[in-house]
Order: sequence, then C-alpha cells, then structure tokens
Amino acid sequence: MKALLLLLVLTATAAAQSLQWDQTTVAIEAVEGGGKVPGVFRFTNKGDTTIQIRSVPASCGCVVAKPQKRDYAPGESGKIPFTYSPKGRWGLRAYKVLVVTDEKGVRPYQLRLEVNETRRPVQAH
Repeated sequence: MKALLLLLVLTATAAAQSLQWDQTTVAIEAVEGGGKVPGVFRFTNKGDTTIQIRSVPASCGCVVAKPQKRDYAPGESGKIPFTYSPKGRWGLRAYKVLVVTDEKGVRPYQLRLEVNETRRPVQAH
C-alpha cells in the first residue's frame, strides 16, 4: 500500500505544470465602438526543462492571443499578449484562453479573460 501511494505521488509530481502565471484571470474594460483592447498574461517557467508553447486558442474569435516566442528556458519569464475586439454585447463576459505546451502528461493551462463591455454614452445635442 505504501508503495502504491509513493507511486501516485511520484506520478503526480512528474506531471506538474512548469509555467507559473502572475495571474490566471485578467479583467479588462471595453467600450462600444472603442476599438480593440490589448492585455497580457505573464508567466515564468519554474520547471527544469525548456517548455515549448504549441498553441494558444481562445473560446471566442473576439480574443486573439499569441506568445512572444515559442520556447522558454528554465527560469525564463514571458508574456502572452492578447487583443479583445468588442462585439456589441454589453455586460460582463468571460472567455477561456488555453495554453497548449509540449509538457508530457500536462493538460493545457486554462486562463480566463473577463470583459466588461459598456455602451458609449449618448451625446446630447
């Protein structure tokens, strides 16, 4: 039984995620007709091997995210800049941004973008 428990602990440790995020949720404000809104997710590779970012898909076409580069050495920090294009849907919305890496046995990192999109105030004539 102890051997099984040790095996489970070692397996879980081997599949630990190496990228540590400054924030896994970023909140932004968007105004109707205001244009694209930029933002960034920041991270550090806390693992002991180089990590390659393979893709960064988002749950909506209104969010486009792309890493600064693909490979990050141990101890290296990086950014994944994104832009949000307002869609004219007012209120608070949440979108997922996945970061797919070459780490074996590790699920994609799941980041969250919270957008509060507001209407442009009506101008009195």
